[in-house]
Amino acid sequence: MLPNIKLFRKKDPENKSKVFIPSRREFLKISSLTAGGFLLGISFQCSGPKGELVTFAPIAYLMIDSENQVTIIAHRSEMGTGIRTTLPMIVADELGADWQKVKIIQAEADFDKYGDQNTDGSYSVRMFFDPMRKAGATARQALIAVAAKKWGVDAAECRTENSSVIHSGGKSIAFGELAEEAQQLPVPDAETVQLKEISDYKLIGDGVPIYDLRDISTGKAVFGADVTLPDMKVAIVQRSPVIGAVIKDYDDSKTLAIQGVSQVAKISGKGIPTGLDSPIEGLAVIADHTWAAIKGRDALEINWDLGPNADYQSEKQHQEMLQSTLKDGKVRREKGNFKQSLNQASQVIERTYLAPFYAHATLEPPAAIAHWTAEFCEFGHQPNTPCGQEKP
Repeated sequence: MLPNIKLFRKKDPENKSKVFIPSRREFLKISSLTAGGFLLGISFQCSGPKGELVTFAPIAYLMIDSENQVTIIAHRSEMGTGIRTTLPMIVADELGADWQKVKIIQAEADFDKYGDQNTDGSYSVRMFFDPMRKAGATARQALIAVAAKKWGVDAAECRTENSSVIHSGGKSIAFGELAEEAQQLPVPDAETVQLKEISDYKLIGDGVPIYDLRDISTGKAVFGADVTLPDMKVAIVQRSPVIGAVIKDYDDSKTLAIQGVSQVAKISGKGIPTGLDSPIEGLAVIADHTWAAIKGRDALEINWDLGPNADYQSEKQHQEMLQSTLKDGKVRREKGNFKQSLNQASQVIERTYLAPFYAHATLEPPAAIAHWTAEFCEFGHQPNTPCGQEKP
């Protein structure tokens, strides 16, 4: 079960997310649906991780075609947290779609269309839970309205399940048969859209596997490092041993003598802090294939200036961090009076937990690919912030 679900349901008076019917031009540009399709857009304005108002010009989409295929665009990056499954699942659960037949499309990197696609800070669900519910509920209400009119019954007597509208008397009709007429209806006012009770959900809180788990487990999923292009070169980077180190000098003669190695290129860093425009310094070995690049990297002879971290010791930093816990920290969020409660407590239990440093990295080896021609350069990678690749 979902803990503290009321936190998600808390109404924000400044939340102005809305669901809309895209224009015909937008419909044709975004959708591959043939005649008879149903398309809803979702524009977002909701609270950010610190409670601030975040406004998006972007839109995400829910599509239903005449063949009863429900397609949902996932606008956040999948970083192993399951967010590519979770956000579409919220829409599907509220809609009453057959999850086994729902198709999820990963959105391309496009800030104008989808806004902030950055997956971090554990706030994707907190930010988009209600807007996604609202989108599913709006589509459900439209489909039920069409079905109720066809049957000559009260819409309140109808519900949705397994991508069908079902009447209390037993009649049912697939979403796909209602999609074309539903597309013609005006979008109801957001205040009139009835969301399901949490207890009525069948997917949320039920341990649903991630959407492409089978593909990932069986090797069918394509990761960044799996992509190959004709006559493609491979680059492997020898990074500095510590953050902030720079290269004094290097000898790449042994590397260039290895068959398949074509070039060694220096990546110049700017020291500390590192960032998108300040990479960690190193040497890139460019070769015809991965094995030659790895062997070439191993043959490099580099003389490093280790900089301010030359004498870094993790144990020393652990001790410094332990000492810092004895001081007053910076308050980021406060509920109640901790110091007062501590002083008035009849019993205080103290424990210190230590953990080693772990790499904040993905299991998938980070990789990027660039297709360079005389006319263009097409670039792709697997970031938690897709639009970052658009920065010069």
